[in-house]
Amino acid sequence: MRVTLSLPDPLAERFLALVPNRERSSTVARLLEKELARREHELEQACRAANADPVLAEDVAKWQSFDDPATTKGKRRSR
Repeated sequence: MRVTLSLPDPLAERFLALVPNRERSSTVARLLEKELARREHELEQACRAANADPVLAEDVAKWQSFDDPATTKGKRRSR
């Protein structure tokens, strides 16, 4: 897949000067993969921390205790 990116001129100039033409796509792909893996790891760590938070777990349990109209079809709520 082709993707068009904009780079600051000084960065683009360094990239073009230092990375041979036939290595540019693979270099960008490798760098992107590394950055995406880092971000995915950070997101995973944040999710683990949130899931381990007892206050958040209590709030989630409270919210899940409310009736969901999609799951209570045919049941009437008493007033």
